Formats: sequence, C-alpha cells, structure tokens
Amino acid sequence: MKKVFILTFYFLILTPAIAFAQSVDILWQGEGYTPPFYYGRTLWSSQSRITLVAVPQGLGNSTALNYKWSRNGTVLGSISGVGKNTLSFVDSVLSKSQAIKIEIVSSEGDTLAQSSTVITPVSPSLLVYENSPLYGFMFHREVGGNYILREPEVTFDTFPLFFSASDIAYQWGTNSGKSSTESSATYRAPEEGSGEAFISIEVKSANKILQSAKKSFLVKFGNDEPN
Repeated sequence: MKKVFILTFYFLILTPAIAFAQSVDILWQGEGYTPPFYYGRTLWSSQSRITLVAVPQGLGNSTALNYKWSRNGTVLGSISGVGKNTLSFVDSVLSKSQAIKIEIVSSEGDTLAQSSTVITPVSPSLLVYENSPLYGFMFHREVGGNYILREPEVTFDTFPLFFSASDIAYQWGTNSGKSSTESSATYRAPEEGSGEAFISIEVKSANKILQSAKKSFLVKFGNDEPN
C-alpha cells in the first residue's frame, strides 16, 4: 500500500509593531509685531508676552493629560493640571533668560515624559523698506547701510520688529536735524550736485522702556552714481 504524505504549510504572518515613543515637545512664539511676508516665527522680545505650548507624542488624548509646568526651578501650580498644556507670561523689566520645564505626570505622580528649554528675550529692531509709488512696499529688499537714490525723491517706511507696545513714537532725522514723526518719511535730492545724506530712525515706547530701537543708513545721490 502506497503511503501518501500530505505536507501542511504554516504561514507566519509578521505584522510590524509600530512603537510610539512617549515624549513631549515645547513650542513657543512671542506676541510681537512682524511685517507682511516676514519669514520665520515671532521672537520673544523684552517686556513682551510669550506663549508656550506642550505637544505630547504617544501619550493619548492631550486634553486628558496632567501637565506640570516649572519656571526657573519653581513649579507653577496655579497653571498646571489636567489639560493645561499652555504657559503664557510677560517678560519683566529685568529681561533675563527663562528656564522652562514641562512634565506630563500620571495619576500616581509618575513622570511619563518631560522636556525643558531656555529662552532669552531679544531686543526689538527696525526694518526699513522703500515705498515705491509704482510697486508699493519693496519687501524683497531691506534698506541697509547704503541706499543709492536713482529718482528725484524716495519714501521710506519703517516696521518695528518684535515690538508688542502700541504706544510707540517715531522720529526720523537727517544731517540737518529732525524730520518726520510718522512711520514713513519722504526725502528729495537737490536738483544739482551729488553727495550723501545720513538718515536715522528711532522708535520707542512711552511705557515700556526696553522696547526701543534705532537704525541709520546713508542715501547717496547725484549724477556720478554708478548705473
């Protein structure tokens, strides 16, 4: 009698296990002004507000997690708790670096994930652009140390970068003294001759002493300028 052996194949299906690491990231942004088409986030400036957000990874529903914030080594109990994943404060007049730590803790008090960062406030600054009567604001080219005037007159506009104060005052100045007190100033070259003019702009807040900035540049004019 012929024996027939039946071979049975077993297929092992391997399902890749996707492991989500438990971690938390800190994102932040200053609440100051930036001009249109500004590339980058708003930095935190002196005497302005900053907002930080904790973004958990692999820990489930973020609104159900217990967040514990610390600032310069001190636990901020009043703003810590379940679902409290944001921290916001205003820089003091001392304007110093702030060490921020976030912990996500379990109901038993165990730390599930944590992260920390040190943030230093920056000084506000100024951006100056030509305001062309034909093309509008020339945001693609900031006015730097030297500006060659090719038309009879030019209008400059200044944008206070990272200022949070609304009560700011403008003061333009030239070799001959002060000129405009608006955010823009128009200058006309002499009908004859050539030379250069020193232009400065200062912006400051009446109430926030650390929110001030200055910028200066040369305007060159005349027929002897290169084409």
